[in-house]
Amino acid sequence: MKRCTLSLRLGAVALGLVCSAVQAESLTLTQTLAAAERYSAELSANRNEVQALDAMADSARQLPDPKLKFGIENVPVQGNNDRRLTREGMTMQRVGIMQQYISAEKRDRKADTLLAEAQSVSAKSAVVRATLQRDTAQAWLDLALSEKAVQTARKLLEETERQQGAQRASVGAGSATPDSVLALRIGLSAMRDKVTLAERDVQLAQTRLMQLTGQSVTDIAGELPRYQRLPADEKTLEQGIAQHPDVVAAASAANSAKARSAASAIAAIPDVEVEVWYGRRAEGYEDMAGVMFTVDLPLFQSHRQDKDHAADVSRTMQANDQLALAGREHMAQLHSLIAEYNAAQTLWMRQRDEVLPLVRQRATLLAAQYRSGQSALPELLDARRNVLDSELAANQAEKEMARTWAAIRWLIPQELM
Repeated sequence: MKRCTLSLRLGAVALGLVCSAVQAESLTLTQTLAAAERYSAELSANRNEVQALDAMADSARQLPDPKLKFGIENVPVQGNNDRRLTREGMTMQRVGIMQQYISAEKRDRKADTLLAEAQSVSAKSAVVRATLQRDTAQAWLDLALSEKAVQTARKLLEETERQQGAQRASVGAGSATPDSVLALRIGLSAMRDKVTLAERDVQLAQTRLMQLTGQSVTDIAGELPRYQRLPADEKTLEQGIAQHPDVVAAASAANSAKARSAASAIAAIPDVEVEVWYGRRAEGYEDMAGVMFTVDLPLFQSHRQDKDHAADVSRTMQANDQLALAGREHMAQLHSLIAEYNAAQTLWMRQRDEVLPLVRQRATLLAAQYRSGQSALPELLDARRNVLDSELAANQAEKEMARTWAAIRWLIPQELM
């Protein structure tokens, strides 16, 4: 029994390890974007709403269901025949069918309105998709660059930690003062703080990816995109504003308002109801039949239907103004993002090409001087901390550039290969 229990426990542990290995994944950028779209409840809700509106549009083209009408008419309530069903000649059991006829034009206009609303919802789903792709790409790039920062910080920390043995030996030999060991430990503690903050950024990026994809993305796979330059030239990006999902959504809203206006323009066309009935009377009295027509009378069209149509026309004009406003706002947004990207790119290149080579060269020079006894340990530690700070500053500038690049790249949702 004990052996069986032990085997079961070992099997459970092994299964847990396998499951953890499966859940913890390294994904490429394309795989991560696809996982985010599959996981998004908002995208799924939009698709279901579009399907519902399409079904409603198909139903709107049909005539209403016929109605069955039945009952008893003309039952006496006074006199000798009070509440008797067979004494009065006018009393009869009546059954009939009623059908409402709505003009085909009105039904088509209503269906067109629902289809326009479906297109508007579909355009909003493109807004959601573009935002989702942008956020996912930014989180993926953050993870990639944060992992790079952790590796750099750990490498510099390890190089400094290797100095401890030599420093203690120097103190023992009398070539260095005892406080130099304390100075080294203080410097190492400060560098470990930098490593901890870099590791925190990795965990934050992993948490963000878990939120967006529902998967434990612990590492990135594949090549990084070429975020060191704009996705396209400025003129091409400006031309793409017309396909921006917010602009497309505003255009769909304008089309929906136009469709409602077209439907209200013919609201005064009267609907017709037709009722065919058969009445069965008591024995000795003839059965009866009849047909009835009910027609709408829009006698006050100027106070009702015309007012509704005028309101819809005003809403159409409002939607057109909002479309123009959306185009202007997103053109300004594009120019702002390009300005932010250019600034981030300049800062990153200056940090990479000017600052980092200088601080590295200074650290190398001070290390050589320290070995030859021409400089003190605090100066060397300060130089190495400067190298670490500059490396992390360059990494942060690179992150800002990559985030802004992703914001420009996914202004418009992209089809995944």
